[in-house]
Amino acid sequence: MFKKNKRMELVRPGERRRREESDGDDNRITRRVLLARGTIGLAFVGLGGKLWQMQIAEGNEFRRIARENVIEFQRLKAPRGRILDRAGEPLAENRRSWSVQIIQSRLPDDKDQREHILGVVSQKLALGKSLVIDRTLVPVGSEAAVVNAISKRLEVDSATLIARLTGSDIAMLMLRENLSEQDAAGYAASMIDIPGVRVVNTIDYQLANHPLEDMPLIVKKDVDQAVALDLASNALYLPGVIVDDALLVRHYPAGPTFSHILGYVGPITEEEYDHELTPSGGHLYETDDRVGRGGIEQALETSLRGEKGARWVQIDANGVVRDELLDQRKDPRAGLSARLTLIRDFQIAAEAALRDGIANANADALENGRDPVGAGVAIAMNPQNGEILAMASLPTFDNQKFVDGISDADYQAYLDDPFEPLLDRSISGQFPPGSTFKPMMAAAGLHDGAQRPDGLRPDTKFRCLGRIRVPWTWDETQGNDYPCWELETGHGDVDVFTGISHSCDVYFYNVGAPDSVADNGVRVHFYIPNDPNQHFFMGMGVEKMHAYMTKVFGYGRASGIELAGEADGIVPNPKWLFQTLDQNWSIGDTINMSIGQGHLLCTPLQLLNSTASIAAGGKLFRPRLIRDLIREDGVVDRTFQPEMINDMTIDKGPNDPWIAAEHLATVREGMRRTVTEGTGMGKVDVPGIEIGAKSGTAEYGEAIEGKYKQGHAWFTAFGPFENPEICVAVMISGGGAGSVYSGPIANSILRTYFENQSIRDAARA
Repeated sequence: MFKKNKRMELVRPGERRRREESDGDDNRITRRVLLARGTIGLAFVGLGGKLWQMQIAEGNEFRRIARENVIEFQRLKAPRGRILDRAGEPLAENRRSWSVQIIQSRLPDDKDQREHILGVVSQKLALGKSLVIDRTLVPVGSEAAVVNAISKRLEVDSATLIARLTGSDIAMLMLRENLSEQDAAGYAASMIDIPGVRVVNTIDYQLANHPLEDMPLIVKKDVDQAVALDLASNALYLPGVIVDDALLVRHYPAGPTFSHILGYVGPITEEEYDHELTPSGGHLYETDDRVGRGGIEQALETSLRGEKGARWVQIDANGVVRDELLDQRKDPRAGLSARLTLIRDFQIAAEAALRDGIANANADALENGRDPVGAGVAIAMNPQNGEILAMASLPTFDNQKFVDGISDADYQAYLDDPFEPLLDRSISGQFPPGSTFKPMMAAAGLHDGAQRPDGLRPDTKFRCLGRIRVPWTWDETQGNDYPCWELETGHGDVDVFTGISHSCDVYFYNVGAPDSVADNGVRVHFYIPNDPNQHFFMGMGVEKMHAYMTKVFGYGRASGIELAGEADGIVPNPKWLFQTLDQNWSIGDTINMSIGQGHLLCTPLQLLNSTASIAAGGKLFRPRLIRDLIREDGVVDRTFQPEMINDMTIDKGPNDPWIAAEHLATVREGMRRTVTEGTGMGKVDVPGIEIGAKSGTAEYGEAIEGKYKQGHAWFTAFGPFENPEICVAVMISGGGAGSVYSGPIANSILRTYFENQSIRDAARA
């Protein structure tokens, strides 16, 4: 009926069960083990089958799934800070653009598939074909022969091309781009015998020169939206091709007028990539980053570039982002925006006035058999704080071309232009200042003369009859003539006011050349026409001139403006002349330097700044273009304050020259008379505003009967006379007489400033 319960036996500690019971239990355990082993074996068989199915039968599918679930770290680029004018008008900004990119490592391994994808992209983007030199196909040692063969069939710069071919590490060099099918076929046939020269799809040229296969290559920016969306809709069939609508492209809405000031952004070099590191030792930039090149873009690179962000994303086989780990995201921080001291409309007006003046000077030059004229500078500054209000250098260049990708032809055109549009003459051009240097000479001469009982005084007069003759100290019958620009009649008896206003050269010969005795004991002297008597100089001498110009007025060294590439200029002295040209200094060198000629060179900005210091009563400021830096939320992050380099009216001790305020006032009066009665009369006329000015013609080339065929046309001016708000310097390279050609430009700039209340208010704000 009921099953009888099995009886359990208690086993005491240390005792063993009876043998027969133990054997029965072992049999049951053995069966369980066998059953377990069988189960495990069957499981492994099933697992192996599954693995076979996954890896062999369905391997491709699972590999696709794996690729579609890759988690990738991506750095997020920071928006570059904008560059604004004084009133907040944009001069450089970022424009959102559609771009097409390729990641080479994600292209198919199969050659046919790869070429099909690249062909589709090339056709959709209308990239065309390019004529290139494939360096891998040029036999070592044959580079010169290859370039020589190319130069016989193409117009190329052979020296530049061979330097790129032998000194560059890029795979292909571009010869011609954007070729039509017909032109491409023609080049391919005509160049077939030159090793390494071949026609390729432009996209192949880009890929060959792209450094990293895992880094996106931007094939084209500013892609038409319809084309971009067409490519994006076919992403499944175009692995490795990425369409992005978030690319920020630098845009310069004000055009080439600001190119020298702003510079541009360009691709980072390999050297910069390796050199610029984070505090932890990582790379600060990525290989596809763009950095500032020249101008404000370069000067403020660390402030404008911002701080990159980062994110972790899930991407599929085509590089399309499917998901993001939002809790791991770090947003990028936009760069600071820079507000400049410039006034946009004033800059445009200044450049227009300069362009018209150059055109007038060129027309007269060609009519009179002189060399063509095509370059010049116009700068306006607030003399009370050193702020640059406008700074134009012509010719200029289109900085947008360098951002978008300048063609070899356009770049070569810039290099071949005899007027050098890539040169910013305002800070990098070095020229003799001519007579615009005379106010500084007068101030220094008056102060030096006041220290000596027989020195120069404001009422000291020198007779000018058109020239002086300085005999050789070893032969009285021989000597050198030093003419005044008013060669025929001279200026008569000239004091400092007439010397400045009428720009008398003979007056300033006496301000510079010292009373001295030659090594043979002969006292240096000179003669004036129709006067047999010896006359003796009473000026400062070269060493004092050098000290005043370098230590007081800032010549011979960069002014310190924020832009790179500023030249130092040259203030010569005997030591410089001997070390540079292996020549000994002569009295003639001192005479020429006294009127802003000879070996003396300065930049237009240096001349402007020294003139502004006289206008401002002796205060020399560091010129500046940057007013403040602004955060993305509009809050000012940093304001740049005026920086006074020197107050020349303060006696700083025996080793530092200075100039008393009364002598600067004398010089300013001479500059006021330049406008009312001198060489600037009729050239500057601003209703209701009293102006001080100085004209100058820095002559060069061969002199014929005391007259030079070529001359740089200079003009400086400031106003209002009593409390100056603006100081202007204009220079036309090779332009001729300064008062004739540069004076009207300065007048136009001054009238624009004083007659346009919005510009004047902005400058004073």
